[in-house]
Amino acid sequence: MRVALYARVSTTRQAENELSIPDQLRQMRDWCMREGHIVAAEYVEAGATATDDKRPEFQKMIAEAETKPAPFDLIIVHSLSRFFRDHVVGALYQRSLRSNDVKLISITQQTNDDPAGEMSRSMMMIFDEYQSREIAKHTLRGMQENARQGYFNGSKAPFGFRTIDAGRTGTHGRIKKKLDIDPAEAEIVREIFTLYVHGKESPRIGMKEIAKNLNSRGLLMRGKPWRVQKVFEVLSSLTYMGLHVFNKVDSKTHRTKPESEWIKVPVPAIIDLVLFEQATKLRGAFSPIRCIPRRETSPHLLTGLLKCDYCGSGMTITTGKSGQYAYYKCTNRMSKGNASCPSRNIPTDKLEGLVLDAFRQKICTVDYLKGLLNDLRAEVAKGGGADKGRIKKLETELKTVEQAQNRLLEAIERGALDFDMVGDRAHQNKARKENLLLEIASLKRKQQMPLAVISPQKIDAFTRVIRDRLTVPSAFSRAYLKAAVSEIRIKDQEMTIRGSRSSMVGLINNAGNINVGEVPSFMREWRALEDSNL
Repeated sequence: MRVALYARVSTTRQAENELSIPDQLRQMRDWCMREGHIVAAEYVEAGATATDDKRPEFQKMIAEAETKPAPFDLIIVHSLSRFFRDHVVGALYQRSLRSNDVKLISITQQTNDDPAGEMSRSMMMIFDEYQSREIAKHTLRGMQENARQGYFNGSKAPFGFRTIDAGRTGTHGRIKKKLDIDPAEAEIVREIFTLYVHGKESPRIGMKEIAKNLNSRGLLMRGKPWRVQKVFEVLSSLTYMGLHVFNKVDSKTHRTKPESEWIKVPVPAIIDLVLFEQATKLRGAFSPIRCIPRRETSPHLLTGLLKCDYCGSGMTITTGKSGQYAYYKCTNRMSKGNASCPSRNIPTDKLEGLVLDAFRQKICTVDYLKGLLNDLRAEVAKGGGADKGRIKKLETELKTVEQAQNRLLEAIERGALDFDMVGDRAHQNKARKENLLLEIASLKRKQQMPLAVISPQKIDAFTRVIRDRLTVPSAFSRAYLKAAVSEIRIKDQEMTIRGSRSSMVGLINNAGNINVGEVPSFMREWRALEDSNL
């Protein structure tokens, strides 16, 4: 028979020692010679875990085994743990191979090709998976203790730091390491924070501009260009203010663990606490969750709001005559050419004036706003009972989810269950709880809209503010449109303005006042066209 050999070790250190892989291959070749098999292919995986299928050589072998006809009849491994340490996924791969008449054989764990043999293989893979989980658990426990003692786990230090010998040897003869400041890299870190918070010989700049600034001056990140994501990682890492965090992210799910499980290791600080907190506050304020970036950074009134009603693309600023004139133009026409969309360029001052006039004369009028409030009151009165019933049902489900979560935690504390066994279920419960809380909060906000307290006098006061202040593009005008409008569509001589009615209610209740210096947040409901005024 034609066979393929698959050899694997878990770490690059094992591969570099050249012990395990040569030994696996030698034993498998000798076994094939005794059995009279022909080795058609060999696949060697140096430094890859078998708990998942993210292995290049493994995927190459599976892809070739599933071609018709397959280039080999058997896949030979030293032990089943070399093939997979997840018995469920491993069984699925074996079933896929069998469907193409390719079998899996372990030279050290041979079984019969019958139901009893299949059960034996399954049991062996279950024990391999259990052993892998136990090893991972004990390894993590050792690394956690290493971190608690102030030592660094890992081979590559964060940017701005380097590793130094701590003068102590671990249980396996390895020298323990600690983090120390790298003077050259630390200077770049300080500049990133300074540029983001205060600016330097210019106003403060955002992460994208910081990356461009550093790259243009040749200040690279260990030989690689800076990207926005890397700048973000620097600005958000506690390590730079003197507190390196270990055990923050689950290595398998990549989810952030509860803060109670984090281990914070004191390290030399590159920046002070005040500067770090200032950067954190700015990141929170300008996060895409709280504000639409284009609206915050553009000096133009309508950036981020306009859409072409011909093709649905956004509209952005373009200039002419060496920057003397500015226009709003469909991005589809900009990227694919003028023939791609029949829309036309509109001078910025003309369109901005038209939008402001439309607000004052069409929307911010006493008659229109009274009609809007009456419609909302009727909707709330009609749906109030249904919303209350929905809230009650959601709160009951929330209580059930919380009880299930508490029972899991109690079982783990008693030692009846291992967290590794129920981790996925715990994450599912947490996600469901968060979704329930969001939906309940949304329904309660709807019930608590200040419709009943908005008097005709408040509507009059609101319209006066708009008539007086929403006349020309200004900081107030930009803040007002960000708070009230979700979308403005342009087609020929027609303009359609959409916005959240609940946002408008809030503005009326506050007599149109907005704190211009604050960054208004936006909610998903702003994008829901069914809650819009045309």
